[in-house]
Amino acid sequence: MMSGDGDQQAATRSERGSGRLVAGRYLLHDVLGRGGMGTVWRAHDQLLDRPVAAKELHILTHSDEEHRIRMRRAMREARAVARVPHPHVVGVHDLVESEDRLWIVMELVEGPSLAQRIAQTGPLTPERTAVLGLQLLDALEAVHEAGTLHRDVKPANVLLRRDGDAVLTDFGIAALDDGEFLTTTGELVGSLEYMAPERVMGSQTGPASDLWSLGATLATACGEQSPFRRPTPPVTMHAVAYEEPVLSERLGPLRQVVEALLRKSPDERPSAAGARSALRRVAAGEAAPGPLPSATVRVSRPSAPLADADTVTRGQEPLVAAGAAVPTAVHTTSLGAAYGQSSHPSGRKRLVWSLAGATVLAAGVGGGLFLTGVLPLKEDPKTTTTSQVVRSTDGWQSVAAVPVRKGDRIALRFTSGKWTVDYRNHPMTGPTGYNAVIDKSLEGAKSCKIKPAVPFGTLLARLEGEKNFPVHAVRRKLSFQATGDGTLQLGINDAAGACSEDNRGTMTVQVSITHQP
Repeated sequence: MMSGDGDQQAATRSERGSGRLVAGRYLLHDVLGRGGMGTVWRAHDQLLDRPVAAKELHILTHSDEEHRIRMRRAMREARAVARVPHPHVVGVHDLVESEDRLWIVMELVEGPSLAQRIAQTGPLTPERTAVLGLQLLDALEAVHEAGTLHRDVKPANVLLRRDGDAVLTDFGIAALDDGEFLTTTGELVGSLEYMAPERVMGSQTGPASDLWSLGATLATACGEQSPFRRPTPPVTMHAVAYEEPVLSERLGPLRQVVEALLRKSPDERPSAAGARSALRRVAAGEAAPGPLPSATVRVSRPSAPLADADTVTRGQEPLVAAGAAVPTAVHTTSLGAAYGQSSHPSGRKRLVWSLAGATVLAAGVGGGLFLTGVLPLKEDPKTTTTSQVVRSTDGWQSVAAVPVRKGDRIALRFTSGKWTVDYRNHPMTGPTGYNAVIDKSLEGAKSCKIKPAVPFGTLLARLEGEKNFPVHAVRRKLSFQATGDGTLQLGINDAAGACSEDNRGTMTVQVSITHQP
């Protein structure tokens, strides 16, 4: 934490005028803008003789090893964004440490922000908003493919070039997020009214979280009002987590696209491809696109693998039988890296009312990207990855989209969610199950345990096939090799039927199967 003296010194340093030379290279001129995360200066790169924008981040780094760790992470993220050569993503030139501060040096965009444009000239038409939405959607996909998230998409972070094109900027939060997501004053980083529900709830975030923020941004641009803005931060957080958006009639044909992007559960939001198709219709002045299907994948035969993109849900009609397992998306890649997706947490008691106590678990950055739309398959996949929603009430649930063969390596990782085996008397718990005290209090129901050696509520896995395969305790993650052919099944350590009638909640699990040649 930064001391009061440090705050004063930082403020004094930020208020100093032009003439400062940062890192012996960037000469500061006038201030372009200020926000919770930092001050943006118009500057000149004396080495390359070009104008730049330099963002001075409001985080001191001296005498604080944790902040130095965050800086190293920030540099890795900044390099990832700098590798995105996209016309609608601001160019990140450099990231330096100077004056005990972190500075992000970016392309200088000569134009107002979307927030400023709305304030100056009023809301945009649905058609114009859809055009900007397409540009921002393309920008976000490029960022996601680079293995990072933006995490703070909002009108103030969208700049408009002189020709009117949008540029997504301000990756400071994406660069600095290490799971704490707090400023030195203990406040949440980012704008609450544009944060996806899973972020304010402290659940796993992924590309769908950025799409939610995009939906809120488009609603504001066209409707001139933020759909979740409320008088106080706690009330705003509650609105984001539980309430329906307040949308203006001005949205017209854009309304259904925005409503779909603002669905509470990431699994229910449309894919980027679906959103793009709908925005194109609105931009072209065509009729309203109609309800957008979610990116959730359904399979008609539990034993059959997904063959192509035609297995994507059409409308909202599920193609699996009631009680069958429902994978949320599948991506086949030789790297097998993925962003975790989360379901909307159940229970109002999970809402984080204290801003200082809210945290975000950042998705792991890897070589692959969790896709939630069109499913590109390779002819000879080495690793198949899917995100599976596991219900606490349904016993064993098959991961039908990923058949397992003898010798395959199975890797499971919990990503989000909570559940309980007795919602009337016991709290929600995570994948490791209840502590010893609570588990002991359930001794009278021990016959309901599937795996007696681990607590009630533990996340379990097994193979179902001709052989009698063992039951594994997954907990937060597990890796094992298949000793025969079968279907992977997941469940809670509480038998189905009468035992599970008082269960509540779901968990989302990332499943990766590495197929042996």
